[in-house]
Amino acid sequence: MSFLSYSFALFLFGTVAAYWLAPRRVRKPLLLLASLAFYASFHLPHALLIVAATLVVYALSRRVQPTRPGRVPFVLGILLCIGLLGTFKYARLLVDTVADLGGPRLPVPELRVPLGISFFTFEFIHYLVDVRLGRIVLPAAGNLLDFALFVLFFPTLLSGPIKRYQVFLEEGERARTFRIDYIAEGLTRMIVGLGKKLIVADSMTAFSSRLLTPDQVTRTGLWVAMYAYAIQIYFDFAGYSDLAIGAARLFGYRVPENFDHPYLRPNLSEFWRHWHMSLSSWIRDYLFIPLGGSRAHPARVVLNLTVVMALCGLWHGASWNFVVWGLWHGLGLGGLRLLRRLRERVGLPPTSSSTGWQVLATLLTFQYVSLGWVLFATPSMAAAVTAFSRMFLAG
Repeated sequence: MSFLSYSFALFLFGTVAAYWLAPRRVRKPLLLLASLAFYASFHLPHALLIVAATLVVYALSRRVQPTRPGRVPFVLGILLCIGLLGTFKYARLLVDTVADLGGPRLPVPELRVPLGISFFTFEFIHYLVDVRLGRIVLPAAGNLLDFALFVLFFPTLLSGPIKRYQVFLEEGERARTFRIDYIAEGLTRMIVGLGKKLIVADSMTAFSSRLLTPDQVTRTGLWVAMYAYAIQIYFDFAGYSDLAIGAARLFGYRVPENFDHPYLRPNLSEFWRHWHMSLSSWIRDYLFIPLGGSRAHPARVVLNLTVVMALCGLWHGASWNFVVWGLWHGLGLGGLRLLRRLRERVGLPPTSSSTGWQVLATLLTFQYVSLGWVLFATPSMAAAVTAFSRMFLAG
């Protein structure tokens, strides 16, 4: 049931009508059942899997509160989340890598990857960590129904944005009475998202698809494909985010924004503050800051940035070109931080805020990001190397 299908439109508007016509006490259960039916429409065993994982994480969360001694339930919960991702998404990559390095090629069952697994496992981890740190106080803050709806909420289940439980719970309490502006805002946002996806992103496919076979494309064709893909991936993902945000708004919920003109930012740090913002803020709060954040030694900060961005790349896809894409951004962010520190130590003035410099910095940042998209769009590291060699070296 794709977001772009007629069946989804009928399902969505039927669910919205039933939700607002139902008595208030049954709205959450109704929305939860609709979300479960939506996910089950793709693959019933995966619906059973996410229900089981939700129940286990919820049960463990009752044992990881800061007032309870011991870390075993918390560690088990985190290992469950990592295990789900590793089993369904990364087992094949691990086995193939070991074999490529000369090790044995172990048999790996062909498992169908559950849709949205990268998103709902991150929401599981956020919930467990925030309960452990006392940011979510249980049992006062919600119950199993609230947590299950948070995980399974169908507008954001497949491709985000990545939500925060506390905010989602507050939104549910705030949107208790129907307002016509929920419908107006939601439909407007969804129409904008459809335009981004169908008019802009899809029109770039004919050019960007050349990155799939770089050995058959000229130098000029690859440069055109790179810029086309930069346009395509932004409008495609931003369009889907608009659809999700708009669909959530029809029920009165506000979910996190994901994009805020990221290509108009003058440096890589600013780019990541405005690109896939629900993911970048999650990485900051649950990976970068626990590793020491920006207060550690400069070399440690650069290392942390490189590590977390490599993991960010791996989160996007089970292939080494995604990891290298993450390293590309991690090294860029680390280099930017070292450059700023060097300027401070030698007493150079801060970067100019003149219009000309800001335009140049924005263009350079966009070019750096676009080169990284070659790693993201090509099907393998070998294909990425071929693309770069033809773009910069070959005729």
